[in-house]
Amino acid sequence: MRSTPSLYQQYRLAVAVTFLLVLAAVGLLLAYGKEQSFVLLNGLNTPALDRLMPYVTYLGDGLIYIPILLLTYFFRRDYLVAIIAGILLCTLFSQGMKNWIYPEELRPFSLEAKQIAIHKVEGVELHRKYSFPSGHTSTAFTCALLLAALLRQRIWVIAMPFVALAVGFSRIYLAQHFLTDVTAGMMIGIVSSYLALLIYRRYHEWRMRKALQKL
Repeated sequence: MRSTPSLYQQYRLAVAVTFLLVLAAVGLLLAYGKEQSFVLLNGLNTPALDRLMPYVTYLGDGLIYIPILLLTYFFRRDYLVAIIAGILLCTLFSQGMKNWIYPEELRPFSLEAKQIAIHKVEGVELHRKYSFPSGHTSTAFTCALLLAALLRQRIWVIAMPFVALAVGFSRIYLAQHFLTDVTAGMMIGIVSSYLALLIYRRYHEWRMRKALQKL
């Protein structure tokens, strides 16, 4: 009989997939640089994607935490510790870097001053500063990796980082971020989820010790 994969096994698989995506992004940056990699990815536009990407990007919005917290509360209540820790850590890392370390980082709109054309989606307001890192990508990967740990089917575990990647791509497609920002967001997702699971493990061990003490 095949054993049921553990939460940590599933998490490691999802992280391995994410690392491959990070390597691919780094390779693209090394080959094309910050600006040209943006032009390349932003240029992969179609009318259908113009309609779809504004919705995809919502998967990395902070509001996505609400359904995730509710689902965890009803189906895996003890795991709320990991989710809440992940939210707090992701917010600390991404917003801390964005607002205090790199507040003057300009977004892709700045390329127009260099006579570089960018694709814009009608109705999407372009932000100007606080480009690095991508908060939406950080949120998407933190949530995707923590949720992947709970999944049983390997195909869905592998799929979760690609769902988060779609959010990262949407930020470039909507001319809100460079690939450098998205890549940093992917790394923040790995670090935040890892530390969140570490906190969850320590919490679980503490509960076990408390339960044993009552026997």
